[in-house]
Amino acid sequence: MGEKMANRESTLPSSGVGRDGVELQLCDVWRRLLGRDDVGIHDDFFSLGGHSLLAIKLTVEVRRLFQVDLTAADLLSAATVAELAEIVRRGTADRPGQLVRIQAGSGGSPVYALPPVSGTVLLYPPIARAMGLDQPFWAVQSIGLLPGEEPLTSLEEISEAFIEQLRTVHPEGAEWNLIGYSMGGLLAYETARRLRERGERVGLVGLLDTRITVDPGGDPDFALRALLWRGLKLELDIDWLRSLDPETRAAELVQRAVAAGTMPADFDADRLRRMIDMYQFNLDALAAYRVGSYDGTVTVFRVTDRSMEGGTLPDDLGWGEYAARAVVCDVPGDHFTMVEPGQVEVLGRRLREQLALVPGAAA
Repeated sequence: MGEKMANRESTLPSSGVGRDGVELQLCDVWRRLLGRDDVGIHDDFFSLGGHSLLAIKLTVEVRRLFQVDLTAADLLSAATVAELAEIVRRGTADRPGQLVRIQAGSGGSPVYALPPVSGTVLLYPPIARAMGLDQPFWAVQSIGLLPGEEPLTSLEEISEAFIEQLRTVHPEGAEWNLIGYSMGGLLAYETARRLRERGERVGLVGLLDTRITVDPGGDPDFALRALLWRGLKLELDIDWLRSLDPETRAAELVQRAVAAGTMPADFDADRLRRMIDMYQFNLDALAAYRVGSYDGTVTVFRVTDRSMEGGTLPDDLGWGEYAARAVVCDVPGDHFTMVEPGQVEVLGRRLREQLALVPGAAA
């Protein structure tokens, strides 16, 4: 990703409307997608109000204009017009694997964020910004979202693969600070266990409203429902969808989502199939996972709005039975809104406060 990333999070002026044809077109796309007139080539897409749906639309526009296929990871690694223009000029997006640097920061131990059940990392930029632009922040996305990738089948395998990737950027001698939203918290926990067993220093293990287990309730269509309601915002008959073959189902969902305005008109149905498959692969891995003991501390970021919970859960969501110590830190919102504007700012502050309690975290 190069030294050009080092100052991405700095406060840079919105200088000019583009230095060549590529930057001019990209600025125009950003203005239309973001509904802003003040887009400069050094402005960060997510800082200007970009989010996951707009990120998908941006990748579609780049493919339409320049015939360059981007992933979410590419966009997070090149979140300004100037950086994205360099990828476009090369004619292809360099694939950084699953590892994405969201913020270079200005020092201190990095925070590593592990993916939720969707496998993507687009929910983490607002959390990183809320922690402060000086905080180094990386994320990893699930294997299987890109063409030709085979998803891993167990949480243990996924954790090992993530450790291998993270070692390539982890500062020598620094403690490991791991966080994860929902399923990502289980990945953070398992990764912390494995690192600790190898004698490495583990600092913050932040579980963002993560339960010990994820129970689909015996619903074979749990993954499809999750994508429909949370991702595509569609209410469709599940029995009807189940009766369709995978190709027809994906094409139908794309058509309905386009009509509802939750997906760009030329979104690739193959990408949607991989998204659906990713949900299911991850849910299967969760169902097979057995939580082991951990001789360190975990911090459970617990939502204050628990109206969505089906029953009475302990404040620490059960983690005190497995970790040597479980700290509970209340954050506003419910399981979904805790990472959205209005709530995520508090979550970021709480994360920063807990990170500051880790010995050596600010070194």
